[in-house]
Amino acid sequence: MHEEVTINEAKTIAQGMEKTLAGLVPAEQVASIDQNPTGALMSCSKVGEYLWSGQTKVKLNPGVTYDGEAVTQKIASEYNGRDSYTTETDLTPDGQPSAHVLGGNGEGYLVALSVDETFVQILSFSPCFVLTEDVSPSRPY
Repeated sequence: MHEEVTINEAKTIAQGMEKTLAGLVPAEQVASIDQNPTGALMSCSKVGEYLWSGQTKVKLNPGVTYDGEAVTQKIASEYNGRDSYTTETDLTPDGQPSAHVLGGNGEGYLVALSVDETFVQILSFSPCFVLTEDVSPSRPY
């Protein structure tokens, strides 16, 4: 855990990685990349520590065949062992390839095709940080 990380820095880290991962979907398949401007705070394992959780959707062009295996393998080759990252690949409950990128400082990112197969969903979980007492964890950030 990096206690020096603020809520804004944590959000910036997570959203930056969301954009980077979105860029690994082949450009010719992408209709748009829509990043949620706000996210939610979630408790970390220690009392008083939180993480910022957000989402980016990579909307696919209609009729495109998304190669989830190729994208998850590209993510794994880019991040497994790089800058304290590890990557786990698996299948979603509906059988689609997924990637889970874990950072050495507690951050995590999940990348998988949506159930309706119209977008690639990237969920982010920032590094943990200490929330100052003047900030409510129940409002969106």
